[in-house]
Amino acid sequence: MTKVLVITNKSDLTSDFIIKKLKERQIPFYRFNTEELTKSVSISLNFQQGSYMLFDEIVNEYIDLKKITAVYFRRPELPILDFTELTEGEISFIRNEILFTLEGVYKILKDAYWISPVYAIREAENKIYQLILAESLGLPLPKSIITNSANKAEDFFTKNEDNCIIKPIKSGLVEGPVESKVVFTNHIKSLPQEKQKIEKCPVFFQNHIEKKADVRVTIVGKKVFTTLISSQINETTKTDWRKGEVLLEHSKAILPDNLEKMCVLLLKHLGLKFGAIDFVLDKNDNYTFLEINPNGQWAWIEMQTGYEISNEIVNLLIDENF
Repeated sequence: MTKVLVITNKSDLTSDFIIKKLKERQIPFYRFNTEELTKSVSISLNFQQGSYMLFDEIVNEYIDLKKITAVYFRRPELPILDFTELTEGEISFIRNEILFTLEGVYKILKDAYWISPVYAIREAENKIYQLILAESLGLPLPKSIITNSANKAEDFFTKNEDNCIIKPIKSGLVEGPVESKVVFTNHIKSLPQEKQKIEKCPVFFQNHIEKKADVRVTIVGKKVFTTLISSQINETTKTDWRKGEVLLEHSKAILPDNLEKMCVLLLKHLGLKFGAIDFVLDKNDNYTFLEINPNGQWAWIEMQTGYEISNEIVNLLIDENF
């Protein structure tokens, strides 16, 4: 019988949807909140005996990693270590030991069915690789440049009529000692006067597209869930729909057949079983590919549209012939 392992953290609401479905369908599972490792969860890897076990003292359960047949990989986190008697270097050492223990767990589980394989997720998170692959598959892209050359940036800006957007190459998260902040995609009409602001760090520019709406395409296996996001009704969400605090209208939509096939093919090339792809829908109803989040959020889409995304994920987890 299928034994599903959900790798995540206690605060991950998206995984709650999967847990609910697994319980409803009486599928045996274990939710591994990785920040509990060394706290309420212990690990024992005995190489001579070939025994690879977790023990969760809260639910009083042993989990045999070799009996796991399917893995839903979501949002693992490391435990918060509050050892006042240790130096920062010593705490960093312990965190790395825990991190690489988790990496070893992923290797032990390599023969299970993953949504999605952790190393495929990591490779797919690279936006440069995404754009190269998307272009090779024929997906329509915005004009794009990543550069730390002020002259190249100025030339790109001029060719796009001084009307561009700027976005992070990786994540927009900026961690701070007290609180963190997020750098969103921003619409800019001028470059900084100080050239060193560009020359000190590669910058990601794209031409600005006048939007009709944003489109989020959530793919599970080969099942496509397309959602139209009415981002243009609010000033703060026109450039980046994630930015505003206003709840935007989400509605079911149909992606053109050729784009749908290319999106499924993109996942196949990336080795993913799940992907959240962002498109822009312009004033002329043309679609432009922006990026793919290989492990993106989807629970809010299910709540607003009624799409059964969680059910489809569970279907994949228990279908060993997929």
